[in-house]
This record gives sequence, structure tokens and C-alpha cells, in this order.
Amino acid sequence: METIKFEITGNQVKKLHDDSIDWSQFGKVKVKRASHVEFNNKTGFWYVQSAKTKKMIKDDFKTRGKALAFEKVYYSPGGKGWKELTK
Repeated sequence: METIKFEITGNQVKKLHDDSIDWSQFGKVKVKRASHVEFNNKTGFWYVQSAKTKKMIKDDFKTRGKALAFEKVYYSPGGKGWKELTK
């Protein structure tokens, strides 16, 4: 399921990307990374880190899938990270 928010100007779409729609069919696409989901070899856990601020958001996931699920909620409209993406 895509998370889409249309800007008031109507000429921009901001969304959390998950490959369910081929956006290139609509014209020029600009992509900005929201975060990094990586494995920490020292702790043995996956973490989510803001790509913009480099701030560690959460670092105790046992699986990559759980880290990705958290990331999607965190950066979706209404999530704690949405304002960071739309500034």
C-alpha cells in the first residue's frame, strides 16, 4: 500500500516509496532517501537512522523486516518522521 500526500500546490506528490507504483510513467521523478536501515555487527541488531539528520531513530530490531515496518510507520503521514521529510 502506498502512502501518498498531495501538496496544496498540486504540482508535487510526496510519498513513502515501496515500488507498488511505477512513478516514472507520470514524468520526472525525484527521490530523496528518508532513512538508512542497516545491521550493526557489534550489537547484532538492525537500526533505522535518519538520512537527513543522521540521528539514530531506533536501534534494537531483531530482523530487517521489523526495522522496515517501523520505518514505514515512522515516515508515513501522521508519523513522527513525516515533518522531517516534508520540510
